[in-house]
Amino acid sequence: MFFHNTMRPFTLCCTFILGISPVCGQMESEVYLSDFESRHGVFEVSAPINISRNPGYDNQPYFLGDDDLLYARTRNGQTDIARYSLSDQKTVWLSDTPGGSEYSPVKIPGKEAVSSIRLDTTGLQRLYSYPLEGGPPELLNADLKIGYHIWYSPELLVCTVLTEDRMDLVVVNLRDKSQYTFQQGAGRSLHRIPDSEHISYTAVEKGKVVVKSMHPISGATEVIAVLPEGVQDMYWLDASHLICGQGNELISFNTRDKGPWKSFYALENPKSKITRLAYNGPSGVLAMVIETQD
Repeated sequence: MFFHNTMRPFTLCCTFILGISPVCGQMESEVYLSDFESRHGVFEVSAPINISRNPGYDNQPYFLGDDDLLYARTRNGQTDIARYSLSDQKTVWLSDTPGGSEYSPVKIPGKEAVSSIRLDTTGLQRLYSYPLEGGPPELLNADLKIGYHIWYSPELLVCTVLTEDRMDLVVVNLRDKSQYTFQQGAGRSLHRIPDSEHISYTAVEKGKVVVKSMHPISGATEVIAVLPEGVQDMYWLDASHLICGQGNELISFNTRDKGPWKSFYALENPKSKITRLAYNGPSGVLAMVIETQD
């Protein structure tokens, strides 16, 4: 395990551009890591350790393999992609773009590169590829104002796109340049469902945020769960367990028994708020974004 803290067993006014970039507000976000184990419905979580320790917006964690964590980190008034090593606990920069900020890093399948949203100071927002070993970024799509994205294959991209006053879920084929809108009013949480050919996304339906599955090729879809009130983000622990943060608590949902959401961990500070999550099963590490009031 990465950490050696005692683990605790449990049973089961801010404005954003596309929900990405905080342009005003009073919440500071930091990235924390915890050891995490799941055994027959019992989750064990160690006390989280702050690995960003940086004023401003530190957010959107993404595990790159078993040892590296990528996240958006504030630097010199903008946001770049940082790469944190779990083994040596050191941080290096993956991007350095004067006049622009990067968000939402995701590994591109089949390439030694990461895709990321770049928001320029001019207001231009586009998806770029950044080589892991350094080098100039490459523009991947010049037509769409993408907010969040996930790769289904090296050619097929599932993303949320700003359209008028909403975000739409769009499937883009980068090889033949085709694209189609799958659903209007999509949310910001996109994930590959473990052990499945489907991805999950969130959407607002009848005033509630629902988690839905979709097959980008066949178009098959179904509702998986309804997120608790006030929650926008979730993550898959495995093929049947969802987790999310609600206030200062971590809660889980079993997609097989369809029971209620259950709390299994709480931060000591009741004013803290857990938002985005990322989990790496082989290393047994959970990344949490925790916001605290100034």
